[in-house]
Amino acid sequence: MFYLLLRSYLVLNRLPVITLWLLFSTLAKAEGTVADTWDLSALYANDEAWTKAATEAETLLKPVEKCKGQWGKSPKDAARCFDSYYKAHKEIARLSNYAGQKASANGEDAAAQALKGQAGKIWARLQEVSSPMQSEIIAIPSKKFASFRDNALLKPYRMTLDNIVRKREHTLSAKENQILAYSAELAEGSREVFHSLTTLNLPFPSIKLSTGESVEINAPAFSKWRQSENADDRDKVFKAFFGTYKEFRETYASNFNSMVNRDAFYRKALGYKSDVEASLDSSNVPVNVYSKMIEQVRANRPLLWRYLKLKQKMMGLKELKYSDLYLPLTREKAPSYTFEEAKKISREAVKPLGDEYIAILDRSNKERWIDVYPGKGKVSGAYMDGSAYDVHPYLLMNYNNDYESVSTYLHEFGHAAHSFYSTKAQPYPYADYPTFAAEVASTFNEVLLNQHFLAANQDPKFKLFILGQALESFRTTVFRQAFFADFEWTVHELAQKGNTLTADLLDKTYLDLLKLYYGDTEGVVKVDPLYAIEWAYIPHFYNNFYVFQYTTSFIASNALAAKVLNEGPKARDAYISMLKAGGSLYPLDILKLGGVDMSGTEPYKIAFAAMEKALAEAEKIVDGMKK
Repeated sequence: MFYLLLRSYLVLNRLPVITLWLLFSTLAKAEGTVADTWDLSALYANDEAWTKAATEAETLLKPVEKCKGQWGKSPKDAARCFDSYYKAHKEIARLSNYAGQKASANGEDAAAQALKGQAGKIWARLQEVSSPMQSEIIAIPSKKFASFRDNALLKPYRMTLDNIVRKREHTLSAKENQILAYSAELAEGSREVFHSLTTLNLPFPSIKLSTGESVEINAPAFSKWRQSENADDRDKVFKAFFGTYKEFRETYASNFNSMVNRDAFYRKALGYKSDVEASLDSSNVPVNVYSKMIEQVRANRPLLWRYLKLKQKMMGLKELKYSDLYLPLTREKAPSYTFEEAKKISREAVKPLGDEYIAILDRSNKERWIDVYPGKGKVSGAYMDGSAYDVHPYLLMNYNNDYESVSTYLHEFGHAAHSFYSTKAQPYPYADYPTFAAEVASTFNEVLLNQHFLAANQDPKFKLFILGQALESFRTTVFRQAFFADFEWTVHELAQKGNTLTADLLDKTYLDLLKLYYGDTEGVVKVDPLYAIEWAYIPHFYNNFYVFQYTTSFIASNALAAKVLNEGPKARDAYISMLKAGGSLYPLDILKLGGVDMSGTEPYKIAFAAMEKALAEAEKIVDGMKK
């Protein structure tokens, strides 16, 4: 099964795994030595030690199970229950970390897959025995809660208590919660249908390319061939791929409508005003942060259009089509870097963050936190897993000696440094950081890398390559994800007003917004009506109101990087304080520690100023090359 969750933050059982999952590789192990593989002995000496720890972890569930009826009884009882819960949670997270890394390194390792399955069962058991926690704490009378919360025994858990009680008006009785819980499996139906239909059942056609090669245009092939230098091939690829989705538009629309009805069910059951409010309230992010993002990105569309006009000029096209967008700004051959070179480049790039940050980077290589190269059965892509609180983060790479590999390495290390700082500074309950802040530390490092490359190399062709990478990131991570978020909000509002989300309505809504963002009326990008069906291709819509965080994180990281590079140690220290905060504050307050307020416009002004600067420099280089 093919999953594409682009550098997305997987919140599964509170495991901080930042990841890009694709497929299990069929490649043999690439270059590298033992030093280029991760050392899992820091977690457990071997599988036998893991099995023993798993048995012991199961005994840790018994004290949690005995807490039923005790969570809200007294501060002493609640403190005992929280202690038991987090003790079990920490050990199970460590078990899952070990099992997960072994399974990811070799999908053909049946023993590793068995360990992963066993860890999942222990997680499920913990969730089951701790399920009374929320409803019992909510049941504490409001008049008594303040003194209960302020008891010294509960000091380590005050934010946890506050976070539960702040949703009091949206919390159901224990019996109602049980009924709601019964719907959980049903709620996953639309997501499962989407993945099954998309990955197993769509009859993707084969087309003949200009090279004479016949290619089946499935999802991986689409990702590859949409970058073809031949315009006719690109056009064929887009039409074959989205033409297939169009044949099943009614099925996708029915499934999409069911998914939105699911969101409406939970919104009504929990007493929220809108679907977006119900989703964002889980992490205490105000709806105006979402609307502010859409407002600011829409206002800065002329920057996107200017970039696309430059791309059109570099391609030598009379008209820029939607099918042309994935071509790079420059067709110069991308530079090549060994992993040893990548480590040296990364040390230089992160110098603005100080010696301590560099020392953590060095330590990650010395202590073998990273599995570097592709291998048979190994999961493709890259991720960071920071769930082993008492150990250190682990990073999976599939290093391929190119610029993208260097960027991915530093991106994932940004997550690792975030986890390292937060686990050292915070007690276990608050070591994990919220999704809203997760991608900031990673994309921040990408900005530092590009700035380092631009400062260290004066070759105009190389600079144009780097600027193109930065500008394309703005297109795909800011404008494209904001467009998705805009569409998502629009269709949920249409449904809330009583509209059935038919294929025609979804197509029209998507096409109107697609033209709005890409400047069809302004003559920037010609959008073929066929691409109205693209909504059916996007998996992120089945994780409701999630994609906007890609945009906000990217904006925040660019604004923070600009502050660190321009203001020096004071801004750097504020940024490190943000990393150390973990989950001890709500998301907006965490980012404020670093120096950005995502409820306002300043981060957007700084980030879009950085985009304009990169664009102006790219235009200057292109003009110079034309002379």
